[in-house]
Amino acid sequence: MRLVQLILFALIVVLQVRYWFADNGYVDNQRLATEIGLQQDELRVLQVKNDLLRARVDDLKSGNDAIEELARQDLGLIRPGEIFVMIHSEPAAP
Repeated sequence: MRLVQLILFALIVVLQVRYWFADNGYVDNQRLATEIGLQQDELRVLQVKNDLLRARVDDLKSGNDAIEELARQDLGLIRPGEIFVMIHSEPAAP
């Protein structure tokens, strides 16, 4: 009878070790759940960036106002009769 109890106890210990520490065990599943959460957060950030980029592309495709604004900001283009003024700020003294 004592031998059967020892065998059953050993079986329980082996099964518990496999449950907690084996591949696809509890610890591994918790690590994967954490990793999935981090990936989902990163995905949300990237989706927001993509939405902003899509809106910008739609603005550029829809009319000349967005193209004109972009040309003025990035290239310094002006309309005939306008005067371009650039103000340089002095670096702060230490």
